Amino acid sequence: MENIEKKEIRPLYIRERVAVYVYCYSYKGTRQLSRFGDIVYSSQKSHYSLLYVNNDEVADLLNKLKELRFVKKVRVGHIKELDQNFSEAFIQTNLEVKEELEH
Repeated sequence: MENIEKKEIRPLYIRERVAVYVYCYSYKGTRQLSRFGDIVYSSQKSHYSLLYVNNDEVADLLNKLKELRFVKKVRVGHIKELDQNFSEAFIQTNLEVKEELEH
């Protein structure tokens, strides 16, 4: 058992990912979108797909997607820009409700 070598554990690098919403004229072209990123959701009725792509590739990818014939418009998700601290929002709404009940 002493001869077992300990292997070095490499750190796991998590890449920043961005949500990209791609609106199409028809549902036929959505299968081709898998070349550009990971398709997480695709709506056949609303003709849009949700892709996750690497953050450093977004600028080039948006131009490539807009050039495709079946793509109507492309939007980038803004979840990173939103404040996700909801505890302060709950405190504020509780205070507002208490004030309304007192009056």
